[in-house]
Amino acid sequence: MKIKVGDILYEPLSDNIGTVTKIFEHPDGKIIKIRWRIDGHMPHDTEHMYKKVIRCVKSGEYKLTPKTGSEPITRTIP
Repeated sequence: MKIKVGDILYEPLSDNIGTVTKIFEHPDGKIIKIRWRIDGHMPHDTEHMYKKVIRCVKSGEYKLTPKTGSEPITRTIP
């Protein structure tokens, strides 16, 4: 399982919906920047260790929805 920029995270406990906005290297490991949105509140950004987010997805604390392909499907008609 890999997390990529654009993937959506859902936290059922608090109804937070987050979008992965950036993944970058840090001397201690990869860092994921997530923009969380809650209805009626301003969006806020958090940074988490990549391994921690993967553990949360595997344990069921977060639900992961991979980003859908942004490239349109082209078909050649003969």
